[in-house]
Amino acid sequence: MTIKTLLGLSKFLLGFQKSDNKRIVNYKVRAYVMSLIYCSFLIIILTRYAWITLFPTPLRNKLISTGSKQFETNLMIAPPRASITDRNGRILAVSISRPSIYLLTKKMPNDVKILAKVAEQINIPLQDLLKFSTEKRNFIWLKRQISFNEFHKMGSLKKWQDFIGIIDESKRFYPEKDLAAQLIGFVGSEGNGLEGIEKIYNSRLNLKPLKSEVMKDARGRLVMSVPNDASKPEQIAPNLKLSIDLSIQEFTQNALKEGVVKAKAKGGSAIVMDVKTGELLSIASYPSYDLNNPPENDPSARRFRPVMDAIELGSVVKPMWIAKALDMKVINQETKVYAENGQMSLPGGIIHDTHPHGWITPEEVLKVSSNIGAYKVVQKIGRETFFDSLMKIGFGRAPGTGLPGEWSGRIKNLNSWREMNFANMAFGQGFAISPLQLAHALSIIVGDGTDHGVNLISLSQSKNLDFTGPPLKYISNDTSKKIAKMMESVVEEEGGTGSPARIPGLLVAGKTGTAQIWSQKDHSYSGRTAVFEGVIPSDNPKLAIVVVIDEAGVRPAYGGPLAGPVFAEIGKKTVQYLNSKGIFNVIPYENAYLRSKSRPTNEAQPKLQKSALVPIHLERNSRQEH
Repeated sequence: MTIKTLLGLSKFLLGFQKSDNKRIVNYKVRAYVMSLIYCSFLIIILTRYAWITLFPTPLRNKLISTGSKQFETNLMIAPPRASITDRNGRILAVSISRPSIYLLTKKMPNDVKILAKVAEQINIPLQDLLKFSTEKRNFIWLKRQISFNEFHKMGSLKKWQDFIGIIDESKRFYPEKDLAAQLIGFVGSEGNGLEGIEKIYNSRLNLKPLKSEVMKDARGRLVMSVPNDASKPEQIAPNLKLSIDLSIQEFTQNALKEGVVKAKAKGGSAIVMDVKTGELLSIASYPSYDLNNPPENDPSARRFRPVMDAIELGSVVKPMWIAKALDMKVINQETKVYAENGQMSLPGGIIHDTHPHGWITPEEVLKVSSNIGAYKVVQKIGRETFFDSLMKIGFGRAPGTGLPGEWSGRIKNLNSWREMNFANMAFGQGFAISPLQLAHALSIIVGDGTDHGVNLISLSQSKNLDFTGPPLKYISNDTSKKIAKMMESVVEEEGGTGSPARIPGLLVAGKTGTAQIWSQKDHSYSGRTAVFEGVIPSDNPKLAIVVVIDEAGVRPAYGGPLAGPVFAEIGKKTVQYLNSKGIFNVIPYENAYLRSKSRPTNEAQPKLQKSALVPIHLERNSRQEH
C-alpha cells in the first residue's frame, strides 16, 4: 500500500470535510471496503466467544480449570446474633466464635490413603468422606462450630489446604445453662431460633447474612474475601432485654425443683409477676435442661409447662368470681350464703365441700374454700355475665406472649352449659387454663383491677406511664383492694387453707387449689395437681406468684401443704433480694400476722409496721431516687 493510500485511510478514519471527498479517488469504494473489514473482524470475535462459551471444547475446559484454581465458591455467612439479657443486663444468650471445617469436593484427591489420613485427623468416618466425592455440590460442611479443644487436638490442616478449609462461625452460648431454659429457647446449626424467645424474636436477633467468596491467596491458602476487597461496616444488633430477673429466676427454679421432688410429682410451674406492669420477673418449668446441650428425645424437659399445660386449676379461680360479684354489688363483704352443711344436690349430680359449713361470708368462702359457697356467689352473677368474666379475666384467650405452644384456654360454649357444668366452673372444674393465664388473672384482680397484659420484654418506667389506649378494666380499684384483703385470711388467719404459705414479717394474701386430672384410662378424676396463688404484700400488692405441682405422687395432694411452702420460699428470697437492691423497703416484724376468732379484735393486737414499697419495675438508675 502506497503512502498516498495510507494518508487517505487516515483521513477516512479520523474524519474529513465533505468538500475533501472529491479529491480522494474512489472514496466510496474504499469506505465500503473498510466497513466490510471491520464487520468481518467483529463477526470472527463473536463467533470465537460463542464457541468457547457454549461448546465443551478442550480450550473451554482448560480455562474453567484455571479459573477454579482461584475462585472456589460463594458462601453466606451469618453475623453474630444479638445477645439476650435479663432486666439488669446479665447475659442469658450470647454468640461466640467457633471454628467450622468445610470441604471442596471438586478438589478432593482420588487417593484413598490420603483421604483415610484426613478422616482420622478430623475424626469423621472414612466412608462419609468418600461419599462426598460424588456430590454435585462443591462446598460441604464437615464439622461446624466445634470447640477449641477439639480443634487443637486435630493439629494443623495446612497440608490439606487444597480441599479443606476453616471458617470462624458464630455459635450460641448460654452461660446460665438451665436457668429460664424453656423461656429462652435455643438455635439450630444454621443460626435460626427453634424454641422460646430465640424463635419468636428470631428476625429481631438475627442480622442479614453476608455473601462471601472462598478464594485462594497468592500462597494458595483458602481465604474469605469480599468483591473488590471492599470493606464493609460491622453489623451490630442491639441486645434484647427480657423482663425476668436472673436472681429471682434462680430462686424460683430451685424452690420449684425442691417442691416437685418432695411431692413426687411429674413436673411443675412457678411464675413471679409484677402486678403494676404485667412484667414476668421469673417463669420456671420443671424438669428443665441445659440450653448448651438441648435433649432431642426428652419432650418432658423441653415442655414449657407454664404456657403449654392445660389444667383444671380448681379453687384458685374463686377470688376472680367473688371480686366480680363485689364489683357488681350483687353481694358485699357482709353478705352470707348458706353452704348447705357440705353437700348440695343439683340436676346431674352433687357438689361437696371438704368440711361442712352453714352461713358464711364471701371472705369465709375463700378462707375455707367452699365449693358450694362459690357456686351460690356465681349464681348471683348470672350465666352470661359469668361467661363474659371468664373472657375478660383472660381464661378464654391466649396471654399474647407469642411463645410456641401458648395455651389459649378451653371453655365450653355458653349454650351447652347444664346446671352441673355451671356449678363446677364456679370452683375451677369444667374449663382448662394454663398457669400463666392464672398468674395473669391474679395480677388483674389485685393490680387495681386493670389488665396490663403479660410482658416478656423489660419495660422502662416512662414507657409504662405512657400507656396508650384505654386498658381493659375488670373491677374497680376499690374492689381490687377488698379482694386482696379478703384473700389475706386464707393465709394469715387460723384455719385458713393457705397457712403453709406464710412468710414471717410479710403480709401475704393467697388462695389454695387442688385440681383434679381426668384419666382416660380410668374414666375418672384420678390424678391431682396442687396449686397456690399468692400476693405480696397483701396491703399494697406488688408481686403475684403462682405455683403448680403437677400430678403429685403423694396424698393428700392439697395446694396448701404442697405448693404453699414453694410459694413461701420464692416470696421470702425475692423480697430479701429486692430489699437489698433498694427496690423494696420493707420494715419486717417478728411474727406472722395472725387473726383468730378467739382473740380480741384488731385494736388489741400488736401494732404492725406496714410495708413501704416502691414500684419494682424501676430501672437501676431510677432506684437511687427512691
